[in-house]
Amino acid sequence: MRTQAESVVQKVKDLAALPQVVHQIIQLTNNPNASAKDLERLISIDQGMSTRVLNTVNSAYYGFSRKIASIKDAVVLLGFKAVRNLAMTVSVFDLFVGKTDRQNLRRGKWWRHSIDTALCARLIASQVAGVSPDEAYTAGLLHDIGKPLLDRHGGAPYEQVEDLLAQGMPELLAEQQVYGCDHAEVGYAVSLHWGFPEKLVEAIGCHHTESADGLSDAPLTAVVVLANFVAHLLRQPNATETWWFDLPPWVSETLQLSPHQLQSLYLGCEVEIQSSPMAALGR
Repeated sequence: MRTQAESVVQKVKDLAALPQVVHQIIQLTNNPNASAKDLERLISIDQGMSTRVLNTVNSAYYGFSRKIASIKDAVVLLGFKAVRNLAMTVSVFDLFVGKTDRQNLRRGKWWRHSIDTALCARLIASQVAGVSPDEAYTAGLLHDIGKPLLDRHGGAPYEQVEDLLAQGMPELLAEQQVYGCDHAEVGYAVSLHWGFPEKLVEAIGCHHTESADGLSDAPLTAVVVLANFVAHLLRQPNATETWWFDLPPWVSETLQLSPHQLQSLYLGCEVEIQSSPMAALGR
């Protein structure tokens, strides 16, 4: 990384704080012995977190006939994994809140895309070998965390990047021109700084990579690359029928997916985004 990029990343590392509950939920995700009581205790300690989880569980999207009054009841009705992912999702949301209308509009799109990618990653991981759907959800949710951090702490308004995008410049190149680094580099640096597991750091930092060279966990990163690609595609009105031609070849090779399987996953992701209560958090 160049000196300017190192300066930006260091500033982000110094200023950016990840909600403690996210750290702990990620630890629960990677702990096979974690129990429902561990999750209940973790969420209930944070009153704001507990309230937001219960408000979401009691929303029309879940459609329960009675009001859910405790995290324990939510875990019983929805299950450990669903409540864990919900808690992590609502806690990450604060990092995407802006101070101005334009910031909120921009970060709102990033937030929606992050949830879309998390849902796609979980579904894709459930259909391929060797990747945990829960780890894939976490990686998908956090893959673009570098964008709001650049926007907050990069020293220049992200509007400058948007202006370059409007002129046709690719996103990573536009970020590098404005900040001296891009959101994937920042995501890698801060997730390493936050002490995330190596494969999660790698998936966040390499979700735009064109090659599997040097990856220690190529399948997880491949799932996130594919999920990111599909999530963007699903929000475009004129997606081509042979969209996988634009996918880096190493992704389908690593996951051993044929064009037919890729198309089936694409349709499955579309249904998942349309039907998941989690997707409502991105609206």
